[in-house]
Amino acid sequence: MEQLTAKRSARNSNFELLRIIAMFMIVVIHANMYLFQFVGGRSAVFFNGMVNGICNIGVTCFILISGYHGMKFDIGKFIRLECMMITYSLVETVILCIMMPQQMQGAALLEQIVKSFLPFITRKHWFYSCYVCLLFLSGYIQKFIEHLKKEEFARLLLLLLVLFSVLPTLFYFELIPNNGKGLVQMIMVYMIGRYIRMYKDVRMPGKAGILFIILWAQNGVSHEIPIQVGGIYHHLCKDNSITNLIMAIILFYLFKEFKFQSDFINRAAGNVFAVFALNDALVLVVMNTLFDCGFQGADGILGFGMFMGVAAAILVGCLIIGEIRQIIFDRFDRYLANIAETKVLSRIKSWCERMEKI
Repeated sequence: MEQLTAKRSARNSNFELLRIIAMFMIVVIHANMYLFQFVGGRSAVFFNGMVNGICNIGVTCFILISGYHGMKFDIGKFIRLECMMITYSLVETVILCIMMPQQMQGAALLEQIVKSFLPFITRKHWFYSCYVCLLFLSGYIQKFIEHLKKEEFARLLLLLLVLFSVLPTLFYFELIPNNGKGLVQMIMVYMIGRYIRMYKDVRMPGKAGILFIILWAQNGVSHEIPIQVGGIYHHLCKDNSITNLIMAIILFYLFKEFKFQSDFINRAAGNVFAVFALNDALVLVVMNTLFDCGFQGADGILGFGMFMGVAAAILVGCLIIGEIRQIIFDRFDRYLANIAETKVLSRIKSWCERMEKI
């Protein structure tokens, strides 16, 4: 009976798998600048459009999952995240210093070291800094949402979508010129995830998969044949494009109905922040090393398969580094988090009490 209860309470792995796939998309889109060195012939254009047509939805998928489950700030979690990112940033610095010493000298090296010790406030990794801000704000966002009726919440999301997704998709100009790589986009997507959990936790029609393929193809064509007027270069593959957002929501719903449990997947998904922190450096080092050693691609699907294989190897490398770091530093992280929760919070509480008496 106890085993049955434990089995029922085991964490489902559907969204954990989606997190890993989302991270793979991020690795692929960052490695995509080397695609034409892997794939020869006209097929390279097709594969380039295919990659850009889908891989920019990775971050959106990740935040949708966070919104669906909800986030809750506690200082211990922030301390653990910060320790984790400091470690990854220092590992990244060591890798770059060893493999590309000509780029890690003087001011560049000093900036890299400073940012490595202050990853959150220096925005060394834009996603991490925005994610932590979202973590800080999550409780207030939830309280705000709880005071809205369903219809009000829906109208708010519609307004946000028009301002920060539809308009940037239709026009070159943006109210917030970051192509969706910022806090406003993350808050909007997080709130969409909350809305799905609260009001639209249903099955998605099977035809949604067809829409996903159509939007993917449309994005790919848009990337390869963009709108160009003078210095304006506009396509549908930005993070905040409405096409990308719809694709991410469809993929989210598809995985929501995919029920299975895997301790291996769950464990690997716990190291996804290693991918955010390390993939840029590993892509740079691995690709330069390959081509310096005389690696040659191939025409068609074979060359694309090589490219995807290298991207997968980089993903696995990041996850392995994350697992090693967790094994070595997990107790230390929890120790610091416990100190922060017991001592820092108690001092803040006592300070607040004194301020109320003044």
